[in-house]
Amino acid sequence: MLTSTHHYLHLKLQPKITSELSIRQSIRQALLDFFGITGGSIHLDILWISDDGSEIVVRVDPRDARNVLAAATSLSSPKIQLVKESHFLPSLLSRNPIF
Repeated sequence: MLTSTHHYLHLKLQPKITSELSIRQSIRQALLDFFGITGGSIHLDILWISDDGSEIVVRVDPRDARNVLAAATSLSSPKIQLVKESHFLPSLLSRNPIF
């Protein structure tokens, strides 16, 4: 069985944001607010931002995925919603939810 060292989150943003720095700062602040300095030190990579700024793909350590998701989706501005998550990046290409 293949194991992944990363977890991928496909997220939807409202309002749309095209600045990677703005997105990163918003998520980082949410992590700090929720989990303190330890949460604020969680490493995340923004791998993709849609051209219109409505969607992003973030890569995190699998152990940190739940904390990043909890903090990010708690934001009121920008409002962030989970589209899909996976340990396998190409699976995010499918628009069908996995149940």
